[in-house]
Amino acid sequence: MDWGKGSYEPTAADLLPAARELVTAANIQPGEHVVDVGAGTGNVALLAADLGARVTAVEPAARLREVIAETALDRDLTVVDGEAASIPLPDSSADVILSNFAVIFAPDPAAAFTELARVAKPTGRILLTTWQPGVLSKLVGVLIAALREVTGGVDMGTPFNWHEPNALSELLAPHGFTVSGRTLDLDIVTASATEYWDTRIATHPLGIETLPILENAGRLEEVRNRVLGMINDDWTTSTGQVRLKAQYLLATAVR
Repeated sequence: MDWGKGSYEPTAADLLPAARELVTAANIQPGEHVVDVGAGTGNVALLAADLGARVTAVEPAARLREVIAETALDRDLTVVDGEAASIPLPDSSADVILSNFAVIFAPDPAAAFTELARVAKPTGRILLTTWQPGVLSKLVGVLIAALREVTGGVDMGTPFNWHEPNALSELLAPHGFTVSGRTLDLDIVTASATEYWDTRIATHPLGIETLPILENAGRLEEVRNRVLGMINDDWTTSTGQVRLKAQYLLATAVR
């Protein structure tokens, strides 16, 4: 999926509080080399650079790389094309590797963690955020289920449990890392359920990729109504404002 399609910016704004938590937990020191994997619009990379770090933002989407470059200004921030399983940096070159809800999209988790471990210094640390099952997985699940029905999608097997520290430990332990984690809350607020659909689903890169398929199959209106109904029933206040309280894991891996 091309994360540069559509408009990822509203979602990036939603994730900024989690980016702040991630950067704070990393205890970044001036002069450290920080690598932001799946940098998106640069939330984490910019925050790390403002702490005096030398930052490399790794982002596969060309448009988002341009967004980061335009906002970097005079910060010590380099933007490169790459992804979790293919980072264009030397071995043992990063003091800190961060990923804010990005590594979780790696198709091969083991390959991704092998690459993160390769780039991390022997004393380096890896911190990432991953969604806990809950409100967002329910909403996305409606789209995914409809897509599988329409396309006859193949069974992808058991998904990796990104939200479980033990699962992360199984892949990072062979590289000498010990993993710890804590669960935090993130509030996602929009003015209405319709605004959430329009700005967080319909124009989100995932929506740009998937909604035309549902539309061609005559299923889009049904899916939209189901999603709006869930939001209105479960996460809309008496004033009509939507407040989704999502939970996520902030995981830290150290050698």
